Amino acid sequence: MNTGTDTPNPAVRDARLTDRLEELKGALQAVRAPDGLEARLVDEFRAQAARRRRAARPRLWWMPPLAMVATVAVVSWLVRHPAVQPAQEPALEFTESAGDAGPFLALKPLERIALEPQATVVETEFPRAVLAQWGLPVAPERAGEPVRAEMLYSAAGEPLALRILN
Repeated sequence: MNTGTDTPNPAVRDARLTDRLEELKGALQAVRAPDGLEARLVDEFRAQAARRRRAARPRLWWMPPLAMVATVAVVSWLVRHPAVQPAQEPALEFTESAGDAGPFLALKPLERIALEPQATVVETEFPRAVLAQWGLPVAPERAGEPVRAEMLYSAAGEPLALRILN
């Protein structure tokens, strides 16, 4: 409590402060909490902690891990036992030309080529630039040179496959 008169001597001030602290200590010892207060506070703290733990975990917390395990199991089973066997590529072997000129390059899906009843092989020549239109690499300086090739045509005249001879 400040009375407006400050004591210039620090020793006197420290003595007064010590006396006031002792007085406060005695007054606090006289005040006591009720006997069951601590037990009630501990019980309430434990109840709040239990409510927070229950609120932190959702009711269906186990669903995402279970879904992940099921997904891994299904994917691993599908990898080991595929439902669809890989399709066998139809062989496009024609022996009309002399020697082995190599395989045909499919221009249409292989299933479409395999179902063609009357495919015809025709030997032809065309500019090398046509290969670039089909997505094959062509050197620009050789784009005008002719290319000898065999073409596989359907009965309707649609080009199905190509085999480059030179």
